[in-house]
Amino acid sequence: MERRRIHLIAPAGALSPFLDQLAFDDSRQLVEFARSAVGPAYDVTADENILTAQEDEQRGGRTDDVARARDIEDALRHDETAAIVALRGGAWLTRILPRIDFAVLDERPHPVAMIGFSELTTLVNIVGSYAKGLGIYDLSPAFLTYGLRKYAANLPASEYVSDTLSPADWARAQVKPETAAFFRRLVAMIEGRSEAKPIACSLVRGTLDDELEATFVGGNLTVLSTLVGSRYERCIDPTDRWIMIEDFNDKPERIDRFLAHFTLADFWNRCAGLLLGDFHLADRNLLDEVLAMLEYHLPDSRAFPVLTTDCIGHTWPMSPLPLHRPLRVSRCADTEYLIQWPADLTRVI
Repeated sequence: MERRRIHLIAPAGALSPFLDQLAFDDSRQLVEFARSAVGPAYDVTADENILTAQEDEQRGGRTDDVARARDIEDALRHDETAAIVALRGGAWLTRILPRIDFAVLDERPHPVAMIGFSELTTLVNIVGSYAKGLGIYDLSPAFLTYGLRKYAANLPASEYVSDTLSPADWARAQVKPETAAFFRRLVAMIEGRSEAKPIACSLVRGTLDDELEATFVGGNLTVLSTLVGSRYERCIDPTDRWIMIEDFNDKPERIDRFLAHFTLADFWNRCAGLLLGDFHLADRNLLDEVLAMLEYHLPDSRAFPVLTTDCIGHTWPMSPLPLHRPLRVSRCADTEYLIQWPADLTRVI
């Protein structure tokens, strides 16, 4: 086998507007930075034409559907690919799924990790549903430009402000170190030597045992709903699994429609429980509104459990969540729970 590689993709929104915010002159510089961060054991590859593509929402967003699908399929096919990393979310991805032959995963001798979130919800769930696929719902590096600014805006001034340093300056100064930390953490995960920080959750509805095993599917609510009723619905089969959902910058009335899509598809009656990540609209936390809506959707025939966490979704710091793999959920205090898994669960090397 050739040297293992980490392949960078930008199959959704265009990456170009974020390069300057990430403090890179061009996409080649970003690839070299990632190569330096992951170390000499891996090559880092990317199709720079895709990374530098433009988008025009008045003309269908992107014009490179065939190239984007081929880029993903080739990375999935070649066994030297250890991980595929989506550099940003955005839009325009879901329509290219039928162009990708995911059956190439069945021909791989070794597994491959797919890392991404938001618009990448579909891809992470589909890849993770295959025996040779590992789907990890985790931030895309371009999101750091938003996540760090949002985090800085809520920091006590004493933590970052000096005579010359503003919240925006603080966030800008953290982008490159956090991008490097992301890639180092990625390598530790796929090598099975990273004890992930437990995901702290609160039980806000229903009942749970003190210890249980839970397998999660899900992601961004808006994007996840597109798989319901499609050829890919099996990849988010909720039967005896937990559904994780999060979303941002959507009105409550639209969120209710997406929840209703799962209600009409009988997902709530089939799943084991629900994990709610971050929901916000601009600076407004929507968690209470989402919980109120769910009372009209969730089955009342059983004590349906709902956990909430503030470290999954369009937030920073964000915790990675492996999908389609059994994780351990354990009570740590009263209604507080932790989601954990052994380091080797995410090993693909």
